[in-house]
Amino acid sequence: MKRNNRSPLLLVILLIVGLVIGGVLGQILGTFAPILNQGKSIGLSTTNLDLGIVNITFGFNVSLNLAGAIGLIIAILLYQRL
Repeated sequence: MKRNNRSPLLLVILLIVGLVIGGVLGQILGTFAPILNQGKSIGLSTTNLDLGIVNITFGFNVSLNLAGAIGLIIAILLYQRL
């Protein structure tokens, strides 16, 4: 049986790098191939919580385009080959 010595931190780093590089390439190549820039934005809009002394702002937004999804898939395949 083969032991898995790969770190989950390495997977997270590869996924983030694949997403960022894919997203940037989608933005750059979106003028030549508009389908690469097609995507969806999901998340929570910003919400303010004012407690008098402390003001806290919550929010989370993820924009994923087709090139970013391809980057994620390539990152997963790369992780499996390591």
